[in-house]
Amino acid sequence: MEITEMKQMVSEVAHSLYQRGFVVGSAGNLSVVLDDGTFLATPTGSSFGSLKQEDVSHFTKEGTLLSGKAPTKEVPFHLACYASHPQTKAVVHLHCTYATLLASCEGLKDGEPFVPFTPYFVMKVSKVGILPYRKPGSPLIASDILAKPQYFTYLMQNHGLIVCGPTLQEAMFNAEEFEESAKLWYLGRNLPIRPLTEEQMSELRG
Repeated sequence: MEITEMKQMVSEVAHSLYQRGFVVGSAGNLSVVLDDGTFLATPTGSSFGSLKQEDVSHFTKEGTLLSGKAPTKEVPFHLACYASHPQTKAVVHLHCTYATLLASCEGLKDGEPFVPFTPYFVMKVSKVGILPYRKPGSPLIASDILAKPQYFTYLMQNHGLIVCGPTLQEAMFNAEEFEESAKLWYLGRNLPIRPLTEEQMSELRG
């Protein structure tokens, strides 16, 4: 796929997430790694809702800007995701409502932020790494990710959600699944929800 087509895809995914309420203002960022080892990312301070294809950042691992506007200040943790997971080709970072609410709860531990009760959470999200609170843009976030390479989904305490995927579309779908699951968890937190059993979850993970 040509770089202009890839930039257009990043723009379209950003617009879709904005239009469906997964992001507000200039929050959140996306990135993809290209076949030549360079990267595309949403620009710093940009809104997903008005992102233009020509503004999408194209840059090298060393930080040299090749085209577009300067990338998000959170590029270091995106690069850490790619370094931790060779199969990852896209990273989605959102401040979506219910995932961020969950990330702000006390007592979260690596693995499962709540007991799974839907099959798609298990199949699409699986295990979740919990990252300590850091100031947005802190280089320590990258170090936190590198220390937990077994996860492809992360909750950043008091901040938001990171999802790594083999394609941008799949990373987006998995982020949406997490947000919907967090919403169901919140709405049903006082109901007698029947969780999935360990046997059922093992079957889903295959």
